[in-house]
Amino acid sequence: MTARNAEQGTVLIVDDDSAVRDGLRMLIDATGFATETFACGQALLDWTPTDEPACILLDLHMPDMDGLEVQRILQARNWEIPIIFLTANGDVPAAVEAIRNGAMNFLEKPGFTRLELLGLIRQAISRHREALRRRKQSQQISERIAKLTRRELEIARLVAEGLANKVIAVELGISERTVEVHRSRAMKKLELRQLADLVRLEHMLGPS
Repeated sequence: MTARNAEQGTVLIVDDDSAVRDGLRMLIDATGFATETFACGQALLDWTPTDEPACILLDLHMPDMDGLEVQRILQARNWEIPIIFLTANGDVPAAVEAIRNGAMNFLEKPGFTRLELLGLIRQAISRHREALRRRKQSQQISERIAKLTRRELEIARLVAEGLANKVIAVELGISERTVEVHRSRAMKKLELRQLADLVRLEHMLGPS
């Protein structure tokens, strides 16, 4: 079930107890977040991630597969959506293990407060929003790099390593003016204004 504003963030609620799912959904809907509810781990795994920020409220113990197994599968799929585990009082050691494995935090049910829940949700969605921003930025840069000619990429790599135009010209056996032209074109295609920005991209340009 989906509700509210997905742009603000979506909370994926995974719990085999329908009363828990409905209660969490009603509480979260009132804050303006979107919600998706799942009765088991496999239902979440069948869900297709979107480009909107999200977080997962994941029950630790469920009949089909427990939360730790779901977490392992999501990690294998390279999901970046933060996980907040829901656990009974006696499951704290397992919840701590989940955090060691990358979960953001855990809440003991039914004792957590509304403020605790919403505070963690906001942190998790903010974290995922930033991860999505970085991923989009990386994709855009990769697309720009793909537009460079072989020579432009070659010179961009050398410039990023800190070599001066004169040195690059000698190394490649071309004129310094030619280096300047290719360097300028590369910077324009990469949509960069400063040399420092190119240096920060060195790891994406590949080895020279």
